[in-house]
Amino acid sequence: MNTMMPQGTSIQQINECRQQAQQLMHQTQQGTQQYKQMMQQEQQNIQMLEQLLQRERQAVQYIQQSLQGHDQALRQCQQIIQTCNQIESQIGHQQTSMIHSYQPIHQPAQPSMINQMQHQMASQPQYQMSNMQQQ
Repeated sequence: MNTMMPQGTSIQQINECRQQAQQLMHQTQQGTQQYKQMMQQEQQNIQMLEQLLQRERQAVQYIQQSLQGHDQALRQCQQIIQTCNQIESQIGHQQTSMIHSYQPIHQPAQPSMINQMQHQMASQPQYQMSNMQQQ
């Protein structure tokens, strides 16, 4: 603004100029306040985003730990399956070898041990009599 007054300027014009300058100054101050509020709001947004980002990082760490636990459980399951397969294979080989090593004996049917004992007792009359007397 030119501080020198041109010739022919009236006091009314000076007052109008001052009034316009005051309005502009007031609007500028309001604009400055609005910008400061916007800047403060953006700083709060940044803080909230940083907190959110920190929580997201923690969530990622938790998920990574969970995945490590799942990987460990997966390996343990695979080991159990492998052990079961090995045991099944060993049992299968044992059964196969037992089947191949089994040679049936072709002899007449033998009475069972109980039948043999009953037969022996029946053929000894003295034993039967003494056994009956005890009862």
